[in-house]
Amino acid sequence: MSNATWWERHEAEVSVVPTDSTLTVVHALPPTGLIYSARMRGREMHDSDGVFSQFYEALRLPDYFGWNWNALRDCLTDLHWISAKHFLLTIDDADVALSGSTEERKILLRAMNDAVKFWAAKPELPGQEKVTFQVVLLCPPDMREEIFREIRAC
Repeated sequence: MSNATWWERHEAEVSVVPTDSTLTVVHALPPTGLIYSARMRGREMHDSDGVFSQFYEALRLPDYFGWNWNALRDCLTDLHWISAKHFLLTIDDADVALSGSTEERKILLRAMNDAVKFWAAKPELPGQEKVTFQVVLLCPPDMREEIFREIRAC
């Protein structure tokens, strides 16, 4: 997805971007307002504990985080502890995250895609700025289509 305008996208789904993609600075700049950007390492996501640790650290999840998939889903659709209106989550080496566990990988992809859809569908309330939530999965060029298929199969 080269030369995409990340913050004005209308699709409500996780983006999969090959590492050799080009994106101009103008297209990558977020809108004005508070932004929170979290970058995680897919190579550290060998198992669910690795996933939860990456999200816990990157999103500064609250101490009551339950270290399970339901708790992660709940946190991705709440985020009240971060005072920002725009969120960008990036996972480097997304192709290796949970590569040894097809079922858990599906759960992770579904949780992220559901969170993107949740925030996109949430109405803008009077006096409140619309929250934007984007997830970008970085991967080798030859893995892009496979990851897209995995996301769409969730």
